Amino acid sequence: MAAAAGFAAGRNAPALVVLAVFAAVGVAVLDDYGVSWDEPTSRNRGVVAARYVLGDGALLTDSDRYYGVSFEAPLLLAERL
Repeated sequence: MAAAAGFAAGRNAPALVVLAVFAAVGVAVLDDYGVSWDEPTSRNRGVVAARYVLGDGALLTDSDRYYGVSFEAPLLLAERL
């Protein structure tokens, strides 16, 4: 109860103002973010690697075969769930 009384008394008003400013800026710039230009290439790398694990040999001739997929493959799995 004491914490709620202190909150209501305005001791946290500066923190609430900062939080409100950050929230307003976040909402204002939300449309500026989206899919990056290399997102499809990265996803394709994960698809090719996952197919290789399942028995497809396309990874052996893929131009991106030397790049690791420790990030893309788990994301592909999460996408499938």
